[in-house]
Amino acid sequence: MKINKRLSQIQKIGYGVGDAGSNLCWTFIASFIMIYCTNTLKISAAVIGSLMMFSKLFDGITDVIMGRIIDATHSKMGKARFWYFVSCFPTALFTYFLFNVPASFSENTKYVYIFIIYTLIGAVFYTMNNIAYSTLTALCTNNKEDRVQMGSYRYFFARVAAVLINSFTIYIVNYFGGGQGGWHMVSLIYSILCVVLLLVPVFSVKELPEKMLEVNSANNDEIGFLDSIKLLLKNKYFILMFLLYTVTYVSEGVSGGMAVYFAKYNLNNDAALGPISMANYIPLIIALPFVSLLTKKMTMQKASILGHILGTVGGILIIIGGFSSSFSFILFGIGLKAVGLAPQTGMQNAIIAEADDYSGLKFGKKTTGTIYSSASVGLKLGSGLGIALTGFLLDFSGFNGAVFRQSSLALSTINWSFTLSHALLPMISLIIFLFMDVEKVNSILRNKVK
Repeated sequence: MKINKRLSQIQKIGYGVGDAGSNLCWTFIASFIMIYCTNTLKISAAVIGSLMMFSKLFDGITDVIMGRIIDATHSKMGKARFWYFVSCFPTALFTYFLFNVPASFSENTKYVYIFIIYTLIGAVFYTMNNIAYSTLTALCTNNKEDRVQMGSYRYFFARVAAVLINSFTIYIVNYFGGGQGGWHMVSLIYSILCVVLLLVPVFSVKELPEKMLEVNSANNDEIGFLDSIKLLLKNKYFILMFLLYTVTYVSEGVSGGMAVYFAKYNLNNDAALGPISMANYIPLIIALPFVSLLTKKMTMQKASILGHILGTVGGILIIIGGFSSSFSFILFGIGLKAVGLAPQTGMQNAIIAEADDYSGLKFGKKTTGTIYSSASVGLKLGSGLGIALTGFLLDFSGFNGAVFRQSSLALSTINWSFTLSHALLPMISLIIFLFMDVEKVNSILRNKVK
């Protein structure tokens, strides 16, 4: 039985706050783990990048396993909320461990330590936390508007956290003396804030009873693992979302990883990381509250296409800035790209829910946890490839973290890696959304059922 149970604004805001906590783990790691390794631990960027990419092989497997576990869970806290709760504490704790590599370790031991801790975070605890968190979007309400608003609040708080993390982390590290002592204090502060903010959604939202979801999920336990994968591969909208996640997070992995190097070495100004972060996130934060209003006037597909057209204009300005060494052009282009990304950002969880509904309407089966976890494989694959690519590019260019003046090849590689990773994203995303007509198709299928 389907009902359109509505969530209160407080519930949606409380849900969204959780992603601020999540970013105190993942954005912190994605943006600063490489420079921590190259400049503080003095170890190879290429080796670290390779290890992190290899770690993503485990991560992709555990994503799907976690989705299956959620689909099969029937607890008093619901299917996903229970797993979200139990993963909050280890997610924060192991983030702290990752930025506190013992100085007494040999170089090889440091590699092993980072690989183990990074894998435990990415493949176990963050996977458990983030997939359960995303799945809650489909399990707390059947209402599309609520789902869009939940996504908008989620990414609003995520981007606020990302701005603060990228703007102030280096300042805080330096305030506490730099080096390992500085990273120790930053990781301690972030880990405490992480667990506090992650717990907010636990007390803000509750899942609907399974009988109230659009397709009774009790039937989904009958679907075997291989059958669920086959079901996903038959769902063209899942494949499109998987590609979108992968492209988005490769871009964010490279642009985020390179930003600190671009500010420090190309602009000779650590403080420039603040304006870069603000250009990347503030326009998006401002635009996100208007996403739900936009979806009332047009479909999610049309809103996203419109946004990425604007973002493509921003991408062209970023490329011009890269050629002309104009930081102002680059910042303005990143800002336009950020505004254009708002519809996709606010709607992507709702679009996955629509893709899941399509599976139920078209094939008679929904695998909500599995579809969110498999989409998350794209996220993890993309971010892992992004971090690995950052390491490979730095190593290829001859970057040396022990010196301040870098070679012309290193500076050129940092410049173009940073600018192109920003500029190409909206162009590729635009192409993907031209085929994302899932709302229209679902409407036709629902009318046939009636």
